[in-house]
Amino acid sequence: MCSLGRRYRIDTAVYLPMRQVFALVDCNNFFVSCERVFAPWLEGRPVVVLSNNDGCIIARSNEAKALGIAMGEPLFKAHAEIRRHGIEVYSSNYPLYGDMSARVMNALQAFTPDIELYSIDEAFLSLAGFEKRGLTSYGRDIRTAVRRWTGIPVSVGIAETKTLAKIAGHIAKKSPDAGGAFTIDDEATRRRVLAKIPVGDIWGIGRRWAKMLNAHAIETALDFHDTPETWVRKRMGVTGARTLLELRGVACLDLENQTPDKQTIRVSRSFASPVESRRVMRESVAAFAARAAEKLRRDGLVCEVINVFAATNRFGPKGDYYRGTASAAPPAPSNHTADITRAAMAAFERVYRPGQQFKGAGVMMLGLARAENVQTNLFAPPDAAADERKQRLMNAFDAVNAKIGRGAVRYGATGVAERGRRGVYTVQNRRSPRYTTSWSELPIVRA
Repeated sequence: MCSLGRRYRIDTAVYLPMRQVFALVDCNNFFVSCERVFAPWLEGRPVVVLSNNDGCIIARSNEAKALGIAMGEPLFKAHAEIRRHGIEVYSSNYPLYGDMSARVMNALQAFTPDIELYSIDEAFLSLAGFEKRGLTSYGRDIRTAVRRWTGIPVSVGIAETKTLAKIAGHIAKKSPDAGGAFTIDDEATRRRVLAKIPVGDIWGIGRRWAKMLNAHAIETALDFHDTPETWVRKRMGVTGARTLLELRGVACLDLENQTPDKQTIRVSRSFASPVESRRVMRESVAAFAARAAEKLRRDGLVCEVINVFAATNRFGPKGDYYRGTASAAPPAPSNHTADITRAAMAAFERVYRPGQQFKGAGVMMLGLARAENVQTNLFAPPDAAADERKQRLMNAFDAVNAKIGRGAVRYGATGVAERGRRGVYTVQNRRSPRYTTSWSELPIVRA
């Protein structure tokens, strides 16, 4: 139900809710910006960041974009342009990016208690009640503070709905005149802005809907804004109608202060070079299962089914491509590493094929539920003492690994030389130091 028009009756008086005001704070070129915090000489230089195994370009500085470097372009195809323009290339450094994201989100909490962490580099804020301070000015204050406290540049889009805030954020990032913050707070501004936005760029309008709308001469966000609601609801359902109302300034999406539980958890890797060894494949899948179990415990979840998959190179000789998948279940929904790994190993035996040159593998946790809501097996009476022992073991397991480092304590199924095996499926030839999360890689200042 849309928030505009809600009424709450207390005694005999009718109270209308406070006007909604949302801000979208978006970190600019986030992965590149993280690299620049600790290497300021990169400012003004073209920089790109690569995907896992240094495969494709997944982040670009504005300078790299201006040179025509495409998002998602394989590194080997961009080699000539990289050399010609002296583009700086970095491997993904996810420990650094995750820590810098947490610092940005902590900084935002100084400006409002109501915040939704939308992604690693975006957050929605509620600015209801801050109108007297001047919303655009307040947005620029947020931008200045985050840059000063973390070193990360951000843009701030402000509007009455989350969908309009997304559009305002785009303008704040792209328009030099915006000063890093832009507000859509009246109908004239809204119509002027929407007239310049392609309908396919609206948050919530996918490629299929954009194609359908274009076929009906609906080219811009303003065209969609002016389309009758009954027409939209008939062809796009409730979701399309909600997007339409959001564009008209009717808030239908509230802040999600609590992140909804995940539906699946996936851990997978592409191998640096093809792997045929059964031992290496088995240990890799066991390591992925153990990592997935850690994620389950971190989120307070259990899983009912473990799916294991493995595949050869899709672009290898014609007819040789193989992708195998199989599932297995623990005796009861669990997040215990031993239970998860045992089920993963059972599924692995049905996936592995001798002689195949595997390019990647992984596991997926399915049937997730809150640990406190587990339904026990009807034919296996619960053993509270055993469950308590398993829980204490996993708590100690996670505590040791958190203090010393992941993999310090692990199950034998993952292999004795776990750290050495990482080179099998991890290529990071251009990774910067993990400045904020590894004692051995702290920056050193010399006089």
